[in-house]
Amino acid sequence: MEFKNGWNNRVLIVDDQEEIHQDFEEMLNPDFTAELTDDLARAFDSEVDESFLPEFELLHARSGEQAYEMVKAAIEAGNPIAVAYIDVRMPPGMDGIETTRRVREIDKNIEIVIMTAYTDKSLSEIVRGMELLNKLLYIRKPFAREEIQQMTLSLTEKWNVQKELAEKRRQLAISNQRLESVLDSTGDAIAMFDVTEHLLFANRWYEELFALTEDELKQMSPDELRGHVKRCFQEPDLFEEKETSSLANPEEVFEEIMEVSQPTHKMLYRFTAPVYDTEQSTIGRIIVYRDVSKEIEINQMKAEVRRLRAELEMKYTFDRLIGKSQKMQEVYALMQQVLESNITVLIQGESGTGKELVAKSIHFNSLQKKGPLVVVNCAAIPEMLIETELFGHERGAFTGATVQRIGKFESANGGTIFLDEIADMHPFLQAKLLRVLQEREIQRVGGTANIPIDVRVIVATNRNLEKAVKAGEFREDLFYRISAFPIVVPPLRERREDLPLLAEYFLKKHAEEAGKSIKGIAAEALQLMISYDWPGNVRELENMIERAVLLETSDLLQEDSLPPQIRLVQKQFHALPTQKEAPIGTEILPLEEVEKQAIVQALEMTDNNITDAAQALGTNRTTVYRKLKKYHLLENNSAS
Repeated sequence: MEFKNGWNNRVLIVDDQEEIHQDFEEMLNPDFTAELTDDLARAFDSEVDESFLPEFELLHARSGEQAYEMVKAAIEAGNPIAVAYIDVRMPPGMDGIETTRRVREIDKNIEIVIMTAYTDKSLSEIVRGMELLNKLLYIRKPFAREEIQQMTLSLTEKWNVQKELAEKRRQLAISNQRLESVLDSTGDAIAMFDVTEHLLFANRWYEELFALTEDELKQMSPDELRGHVKRCFQEPDLFEEKETSSLANPEEVFEEIMEVSQPTHKMLYRFTAPVYDTEQSTIGRIIVYRDVSKEIEINQMKAEVRRLRAELEMKYTFDRLIGKSQKMQEVYALMQQVLESNITVLIQGESGTGKELVAKSIHFNSLQKKGPLVVVNCAAIPEMLIETELFGHERGAFTGATVQRIGKFESANGGTIFLDEIADMHPFLQAKLLRVLQEREIQRVGGTANIPIDVRVIVATNRNLEKAVKAGEFREDLFYRISAFPIVVPPLRERREDLPLLAEYFLKKHAEEAGKSIKGIAAEALQLMISYDWPGNVRELENMIERAVLLETSDLLQEDSLPPQIRLVQKQFHALPTQKEAPIGTEILPLEEVEKQAIVQALEMTDNNITDAAQALGTNRTTVYRKLKKYHLLENNSAS
């Protein structure tokens, strides 16, 4: 990933051993970019652009006291540290636990990773003593270079994302204040209610209309409030009839002219409409009263109220597309380019990659967002019904057609129709669809009238349409018509750097739904997830997280809660050959010479592969690399 300008990539290493600081310098230093590129290229089986690799600013403290002062100075200078790796044992001063407590007192946002060499039993005793130290991870020495890089990358990105969210929340609060000011200045009485009919917001004109303050209105139960409002109208029974109808049909829009007699006599235009979230679920309703005693401007009022409703709905809008990888940035760029036009869009990608999310995001941010979004799964509708499903039918068009039916294209008029799995559409329907796209009009089954339509068409498929055209399974002319603007959604295995973000999002979502306090994912479990190929893509990842949340009993998602196919990733690493027994001689060799010979022998037995040699020696790649430089073995060795 690429760190944006202004992002915090400062990492503090707190350890009394100089060798640990050297390890971090080598693991996270830009000089190792070429080596990291090779590792990533092998892991993802593709080339990696070095310009998108992170560069970390490393800071070093040799004691807890020094770390505390550095964090304090950073906060005071307005340049905080994003991540700190803190060793548990640092004699003779503050140990890692006390250092963590002190640091958290002055910086609650810093991401802390405890480094330890303790056993599982002793470590669990330490962790029980740190229950108040939230946002805490740990790694066990010796640690792998890839583990440190991935953890540092994820934590720095998490720190910066949380900072951005905090700023957006602040801006949202300001926007809400401005919106309230706008609503107070309209001259209309406006109120918003949740799905339980409790008042969420009322502007000052609504308060004046019914002679109550907003606090008094909010303290009333729904029945009490309706009773109070009912008594203000000239025809209370008519009001109650309209209110009952709107409550019984929360998805409907209602408009009427009503007469209020108190506190002052007025003719009011009343508009009631549902408010939706991004998943088109009803989250409440908005009610607007306008004084039309002098002039009735209903059409103008409808447009204004819809604008106000859209502004209120913006508070609940969020983008479910998650990913900061280069490939997803390219998808976002294409989506942005298509928003201002009505061009047909072809979304391609494997099953589970999120093609429908892309289609919905395009619709709800496009010129057609005020119109409906109609979704049609071409593979799920029986062949004999899909024509009438798409285009509708006239009464008597066939046996059983007792009433006229409006098809999906007419229902989507003014909005967007999303045809999923377009490759599975019958050839007969392909010809009709081609005519609709060309002429922008339809005919109902059994009808003769041409009905004009104004619809943005988005199609999607998980198949290769070009191959389908060559095989005679898909019309060539239709392919060229729908592929005017293709967007390819990459599979999850091609954007593994997005996996930690996706996993964290799904973990929070399903943990909340299950009522569990799972705070994160253990490093070992995350590494297994990153190594897995995810044939089912993002959908498989979400299903796996949902299952794992139900099984997990601790506050971290552990690898034991993952399904068997992901845990099997561990067994793919084959056992490396052991070192040959060295002949026993009479000469006692210096320790450094023994170490040097062991490294040389391991490299010979692993065909000069540093990673395999490190595993065979029971250490990590960074340590072997440092020893090769120390013993001047790199000059005449092509180890990789």
